[in-house]
Amino acid sequence: MGLLRFLRNLIPQWFESSEPVDIPMDRRRIPDDIVQPEPRTLGTNADGTGHSFVRRDAIVNRAEQVAGYEFSLVTRLKARMTRRGGLAARAYDVALLTRLELHRAASLLGSRLALVCLSIESLDNEAIDRLPQDNTVLIFDAHTQQGGWEAMTAGLARLQEKGFRVGIRVAAAADAECPLVAAVDFVLVDVTAFNGLDLRTLARKLKAARTDGGTPPRLLAADVQSDDDYQLCYKCGFDLFQGPFAANFDNLRPTRNTINRAAALSILNMLRTDQSFAAVANELKNEPTLSYKLLRYLNSAAVSLQKPVDNLTEALVHLGRNKFYRWTSLLLFDFEKPGYQEHVLSERALTRGRTLELLAGKGTIPSLPEQLFLIGLFSLLDKALGRPLPELVEKAALPATVRDALLGRPGPCTDALTLVTLEMNPEVPVNQLDGALSACGIDDETYAPIAIEALIWADQVLSESAA
Repeated sequence: MGLLRFLRNLIPQWFESSEPVDIPMDRRRIPDDIVQPEPRTLGTNADGTGHSFVRRDAIVNRAEQVAGYEFSLVTRLKARMTRRGGLAARAYDVALLTRLELHRAASLLGSRLALVCLSIESLDNEAIDRLPQDNTVLIFDAHTQQGGWEAMTAGLARLQEKGFRVGIRVAAAADAECPLVAAVDFVLVDVTAFNGLDLRTLARKLKAARTDGGTPPRLLAADVQSDDDYQLCYKCGFDLFQGPFAANFDNLRPTRNTINRAAALSILNMLRTDQSFAAVANELKNEPTLSYKLLRYLNSAAVSLQKPVDNLTEALVHLGRNKFYRWTSLLLFDFEKPGYQEHVLSERALTRGRTLELLAGKGTIPSLPEQLFLIGLFSLLDKALGRPLPELVEKAALPATVRDALLGRPGPCTDALTLVTLEMNPEVPVNQLDGALSACGIDDETYAPIAIEALIWADQVLSESAA
């Protein structure tokens, strides 16, 4: 059942005023590096060059699973725009909210959190109401300046009444004294601003912030840099974790999975070289786990075969060579006891594959959905198996189109792989993303909804696999 869907469908600076000020759109000056919200200019900067991209950064929970994503807008001057407050921060928020509405980003995450960080100036922004309430978490900057607390607390309460969960960002010890802490559902802490001892003290203080006996706010450690930092934040009692640590696979030590990966690669090779189903079935007999998973799937109620299948050769005939190849490829990312690195790695590999599959035939990307899926999926196989990618490509006897793209040889499929690779890298500047889109002959308004759709699909596949 785990692969059923797969087979079937394949900050902070304080603002000038203590209370939000409603400034008409026609009087707001949008900085040059922020995307204008009008539909025809959403994909370009005000000067007509470049794009702004919605970035997705994974949020991990204490069970080391991906609990959601933080959405932010990538612009050339993002940090300066969001931290200096005032009109610049409001303009950034307008652009981000417009993008999220356009791409239906939060609504496609299902039950997982969609975290959106905004300035307190945007507390009453009407665009917030167009976000889905069920899973959106709105994080606002805390405020050390005295005064205006009642208006801010009332604004947060209005959002909570509408069904949103709200939180504040803490970037200094003084922020923990903010009266808003007792009224929010989440507190996001910029952990790089604190040492270990202060972080532990801060976490205890924030957990005890509720004076009415209610549930304390959930603590999110933001900008966690390394696994050591993650372990420290975990011991301090944080509930959620976000930052570069989650996608750092360089130190990932391949763990066991429920199938023999070497045998799976051998079977993939047999399928690609057109060996008979009888020969493949004979090889499968030596891999009881893989055989069991295959027969369990085919005999499930959802497949609705007229009679049960108990013969491996017959099972392969029912499934077909191409679907069995994809099914076995996916199982290479089936870890037995995954931690946060394995969870993020598996989701990222599936998301890459599905994104490329859905992009097939758009712009200059070839109409080769099956090959593009394998390109995306196998692009992280070296991280999962701890072996050089060229060696794995050879062992799996991949099609020439897939092999060339994975080895970085020039071509339209390679351009497509470059796009999804850059788009998932938080360190890549916006101009490189812009160039990658141009090389594929598409724009962000085409790409972004597909990437989000692929993300939720990957989550569904992995959730069903774990069931």
